[in-house]
Amino acid sequence: MRLPFSRPRPVHDTVVTAVTPLTSAMVRLTLTGPTLPALAFEQPTQWAKLTVAGPAGTRVTRAYTVRHHRPGPGEADFDVVLHGRGPFARWAAAARPGEPVRIAGPRGRLRTPEGADHLLLVADESAQPAALALLAALPPGSPVLALLETGHPRDTLSCGTAADATVRWLPRAGTGRRKGELLAAAVRDAALPSGRGAAWVAGEAGAVTAVRRHLLGERAFEREDVQAKGYWKDGEAAHRGGAEH
Repeated sequence: MRLPFSRPRPVHDTVVTAVTPLTSAMVRLTLTGPTLPALAFEQPTQWAKLTVAGPAGTRVTRAYTVRHHRPGPGEADFDVVLHGRGPFARWAAAARPGEPVRIAGPRGRLRTPEGADHLLLVADESAQPAALALLAALPPGSPVLALLETGHPRDTLSCGTAADATVRWLPRAGTGRRKGELLAAAVRDAALPSGRGAAWVAGEAGAVTAVRRHLLGERAFEREDVQAKGYWKDGEAAHRGGAEH
């Protein structure tokens, strides 16, 4: 079965070959297609647009980070957060092997600051696939502090990395905090190393803005050393940010 797409190239027609639960709120979609060996995946935070069949003959398109790319067997993994009532999350929650998915991309560019002494990673669930991909790609011994917010203590994920990484999971369960609030507080309270710092911050747009202002203001980070992206916005179903999950 092929869906009636008319997306600009490069595109890859794929099918779902596996749906793997990762946490209580996230699944991994493994997609396979004949052109996926040519997927031009070059940087760990790149994203692609996935299009699937929606209700009543409609199409649903959302952007997601390319979590893994295996050119040999022509496979790619995308991790999807099953939050809210969005149409793609509903589709992913019910997805089964054999369903068609069109990939357009990848897109996006990771701006790597030159000469930074340490790295700060800040992400909620929506940005964790990108943050974990970035952690895995860091050179051995790179000093990094990763602050990762999640819904429940049981929803932590493996953080394979050769970097000199301190990873702190911040579960919201029982705190009464809204999404993003724990991240903003953790960044304010963090004891960062001396020297020039760089930061990669992504997640709920309001929290990302608060963290960016704090880093540029109280922490005196240079603007070119802070890469911040609001992937979604609380209360907005159609926020146009970066990749989603």
